[in-house]
Amino acid sequence: MRRVWILALLLAGCAQLTGPERGQEVHWEPVWVALPDGREAQLMGQVIPDDPHHLLVEGDILVPRQGVARPEGVGALGFTFEPFSYGYLWPGGRVPYTVDPQVNEAQRERIRQAIAHIEEKTPIRFVERTSEADYVQFMVDGDPGSCWSRIGRVGGPQNLDVYCGQDGVPLVGTVVHEILHALGFWHEQSRADRDEYVEILWENIREDQRHNFDKIGLNGQLQGPYDYDSIMHYSARAFSVNGEPTIRPKNGVPLERIGQRQGLSQGDITAIQTYYGTPLLRLQGWFHQTTQTGAYPLSQELRNVGAVPLRVLRMEVGGGWLAGAAPPDGVLVPGQSVQVSLQAKACAAPGLETDTLRIELEGGQAYSLARTRACYRNQEPRQMTLLRLDPAGPETLQLTFAEWSWAKRYRVEAQVGEQAIGLPYAEIQTDRAQPVYTALMRLDGRRGQEVCLTLTPLDSTVSNPTPARACASVP
Repeated sequence: MRRVWILALLLAGCAQLTGPERGQEVHWEPVWVALPDGREAQLMGQVIPDDPHHLLVEGDILVPRQGVARPEGVGALGFTFEPFSYGYLWPGGRVPYTVDPQVNEAQRERIRQAIAHIEEKTPIRFVERTSEADYVQFMVDGDPGSCWSRIGRVGGPQNLDVYCGQDGVPLVGTVVHEILHALGFWHEQSRADRDEYVEILWENIREDQRHNFDKIGLNGQLQGPYDYDSIMHYSARAFSVNGEPTIRPKNGVPLERIGQRQGLSQGDITAIQTYYGTPLLRLQGWFHQTTQTGAYPLSQELRNVGAVPLRVLRMEVGGGWLAGAAPPDGVLVPGQSVQVSLQAKACAAPGLETDTLRIELEGGQAYSLARTRACYRNQEPRQMTLLRLDPAGPETLQLTFAEWSWAKRYRVEAQVGEQAIGLPYAEIQTDRAQPVYTALMRLDGRRGQEVCLTLTPLDSTVSNPTPARACASVP
């Protein structure tokens, strides 16, 4: 069992995700999230017309709107400097909550039943809030077709809407589903390994809702077996354009088995026990830039984002640009952070480098975390713009590029030998400054040729910015 306004139409006791009304134009924006078990993922969130501060992911999960670069031209994909940290767990599995006065008695009864069900099956405990800073606030938004939640403990009061279903009264299982989002769980069919267990029937999905079927997660831990019975699984006809199935289970599993909202499956129970009993940590910040010419120290924040205390036994570097790391002393309680000391090697040359930091915890858990460094040269010959080219499919190159002041506009030129060649786009433009971008460049008819690209920042705050040049053979 794994894994933002729920657009759920409850029919005959079964939640059917349908999305907005036909004719409403749907817009999507990318958002980066960092998950508690070490995964980072880029998602597509649906723009909410009357809420400029949030995006809706997977139909019922609300995330803050980041304003990540919406590309023009080549289509640079921006990374946020710090992926939005989602999925903090509730320390000790203790969840303070309030119920808004506008929630009626029938809805309150569903909340009570859902809480009792979760407490009966798992170690999670709900307590009425007194003075706690972080808590779930059950509320109603007045939209009878929707229920939604946030993911994990986000800090401060966080709304969980229970106004959905017939007469605005949700199923108990629907409330359980939304509470599990608040506990830090995503939808089951979002798992990175889902294609081994289900087939997504894209032709039956509403075109404007296909991003709801994106996969989430890289290098995930705590995954457990795929759970067709999970209360967090989409139904077989979620977001259907024609009433036909949008998800077909494999391995002989019938359609009717997925999407149940009766209660927690055994897989759900095991997943909650695992997540809330396993130490989880996060290294804040994946990116570092420097103009240092020699070796140097740096510090990094390490945070306990799980529900139980943890102790770091040792830290090992991967042999790249990191030279060493010293583990912190003592025990980190849930929510606590500490600065760890790292040693960086000298930059051998301007460019982008990646290294890994392996962190081993008491109890045997280990995490391998990636760190990217941009090495710039601020002395002659100066190099304050970086560019790397990599094969990315037939007649396609991927550009990975960065600029010291995080420029947003770049001119791109190309040559084969001494001959200038035309490109699909002459400029890369984004609407938000990012430390590193990637972009795909189609080079039709150039297979086997060595193409050299020159990238010049157009809005750098660096005086006399330097262009970057890189060459690669077109696959």
